[in-house]
Amino acid sequence: MYAAILHQRKILALHGSCFNYQYNNIMICGDSGAGKSSLTVAFCLNGGTFITDDISPVTFTSDKPYILSLSDTIKLWEDSLAQLNIKKEGLVKILDDADKFYFPVKKEATGTFLLSLLFVLEVTDKAVVEFEEIKGVEKLNLLRSQIYRLEMLKGMPENELLIFHQLADISNNVKIIRVKRPIDISINRLMNLLKNYIN
Repeated sequence: MYAAILHQRKILALHGSCFNYQYNNIMICGDSGAGKSSLTVAFCLNGGTFITDDISPVTFTSDKPYILSLSDTIKLWEDSLAQLNIKKEGLVKILDDADKFYFPVKKEATGTFLLSLLFVLEVTDKAVVEFEEIKGVEKLNLLRSQIYRLEMLKGMPENELLIFHQLADISNNVKIIRVKRPIDISINRLMNLLKNYIN
């Protein structure tokens, strides 16, 4: 429902979680289970500040992309809570038959935040983490694949040209990094590698 409303209002909705770290407003995109939310919490527990989770609306001012801060909770699986040393007692379960919980995160500010860096997480069978800066037209293709509920846009063909321009504006203003991560890497280990890359 939320994604449909954003698409209808011509607000770009990316499948990502966002936080601020060292003066960078960062979005982490990727498929479900890639580690977006858990990494965002890890950063927020280690010097970062929370912006939004899971669905990241992006608005534009003077062709610059701004993250719209809306959510105040992050959805985390029980094993992620354990890795982050967060007790599940007192947290609200999302579904009765799934070990996933709402974790409230302190927000120091609301509004819009200029997007400065975007990571796209991909789970691989490799043993090491690989960083690859995306260039050229591949940035557009990769960004398009991160639109939340992209299939909904098939019923909104009038949005196509606008979306192309929005993705182009992100491509022209934001550094985009593909991060290939091992399936069994710990949250804190991956966070520290991203910290080193950012620094």
